[in-house]
Amino acid sequence: MLISRRNFLQKSSFLSTFWLLGDFGKRPQPEQLFRPSLTELTLQLDWKYNVQFAGVLLADYYQLYTLEGLKINIHPWDFGVDVLDIVAENPTIMGCAEQDVILAAQATGKPIKAVATMFQTSPLGLMSMPDNNIASLHDLVGKKVGVHADTQKVMDLVMGYSQLSSDEIEVVNISLDEKYDKLLTGEVDAVQCYLVDEPIGFAYQTGIEPNVIRLSDYGYDAYVQTIFAHNSLLEMQREQVKAFLKATFQGWKLALKNIPEAAKIVVENYVNPKSKYNNLDYQTQSLELISEYITQGESLDQPLGLISPERWKTMSERLVQYNIIKNVPNLSDSVDLTVWSV
Repeated sequence: MLISRRNFLQKSSFLSTFWLLGDFGKRPQPEQLFRPSLTELTLQLDWKYNVQFAGVLLADYYQLYTLEGLKINIHPWDFGVDVLDIVAENPTIMGCAEQDVILAAQATGKPIKAVATMFQTSPLGLMSMPDNNIASLHDLVGKKVGVHADTQKVMDLVMGYSQLSSDEIEVVNISLDEKYDKLLTGEVDAVQCYLVDEPIGFAYQTGIEPNVIRLSDYGYDAYVQTIFAHNSLLEMQREQVKAFLKATFQGWKLALKNIPEAAKIVVENYVNPKSKYNNLDYQTQSLELISEYITQGESLDQPLGLISPERWKTMSERLVQYNIIKNVPNLSDSVDLTVWSV
């Protein structure tokens, strides 16, 4: 029997709802899927496959993109990959990145706009040894903090926002490879970390659970894993971008509805076997932490992925104030709030 596009969309909606409400863990069989001519697009991630992208990977695993009439190629980050350049030069590729990175690219004239966000705030933070009793940014006054070079200005922001002068905390540059050792030896009192990942890895490596500080509590209220697209794609294939976002955030709801099962799917089907992420317990713990950044305590019945124009603008102005970006673009030139909205 010939199936019209209207019937296909009705069937797609039914199947997606069915999986979200109670059939988690069952992939659709070939006979369940009607496959029209698919629109092919690519998503370039800003890091390697792991549960930080669980929503995207589950949307792929359960063929939610296919149900929306899309063929989505998901590319993990690798050395030498500049996500912003790739998207700016290829209108059929979407990307994800941190808000300040997107704003900096827009300031150089790259024809891109943010459309939705996976993380509602940044997991950038600091971790310290538990016996140092460091529970807040102010506990670091008179102490030394190790950060990567690109985080120095973020430290200026959180210190300025917290009314600390630049000389009250000594901030030094350290490399990714050496920061655990410098923390263990006491050469620094705290180090930069990604809160949904590195404290877990540090505990696995050392047996020590570090204390952590969230920089989002001290003014660094940036969106992270923000999805952006080329302006031409938003003009020419707007409905396809919207369908992509619909499937992606359905994938996130699936992931957060059953975190252990979602972590298992990611580890067994996407994670590089040689990666540090090839550890189910590690990935399950990480996804538990990530869930707070996706929902910010709201019910899964609420829409995911929305960008607040007020927050985007306020954070953009703060980033300019501390010289992290050069200027604040017009909101309409920076974010398309009409593609993904309530």
